[in-house]
Amino acid sequence: MDPISIEKIRAMSKCSNCKRQQMLLPTLAICMVVTSVLFLLVTSPVWLPRLCSLMAFFFLTTLPDLAMAFLLSPKCLFVVGNLIVAFLVGESRLAPRGEPASLVNDIHEEHVKRNAATSAKAATAVLAIDHNALVGELGQEEEEEEEEGEEEELHQRVEDFIARVKKQRRLEDKSIYDTDR
Repeated sequence: MDPISIEKIRAMSKCSNCKRQQMLLPTLAICMVVTSVLFLLVTSPVWLPRLCSLMAFFFLTTLPDLAMAFLLSPKCLFVVGNLIVAFLVGESRLAPRGEPASLVNDIHEEHVKRNAATSAKAATAVLAIDHNALVGELGQEEEEEEEEGEEEELHQRVEDFIARVKKQRRLEDKSIYDTDR
């Protein structure tokens, strides 16, 4: 064996000894905990009934008496009442005071705007009728021709749209049929 391999073996054995020493402390702690738990379980008939009776006495008699004596005292009731009043006053200051009135005003303004727009449309229609009466039937014929042209254009658009939708549905049906195979 060469000296390098001897040094490697010594270092490895030294490292394993260190690991054993490092593992000794957690192992010892686990053993102590297990021993303590076993000791408590073995001796439980001695101390458990006393502990249970003391806890029952504390939770069922002493603690409720202390709580009722404190909670029903005049000082505690005074503090709780003042906290409630302070909370309500704080909440009333946080709430905006004119909110319902502003909502009503907004609705009223919107209603006035709609009525103004409707009355403006009606006035425009009345002026158009008066203008047509003055111009005569020539103006009406031109408008009727324009309206017919617009109606035809709209009808053509609708037909084109329907054709596109039908074509798209056919393509979707075909693709669904092809994927089912």
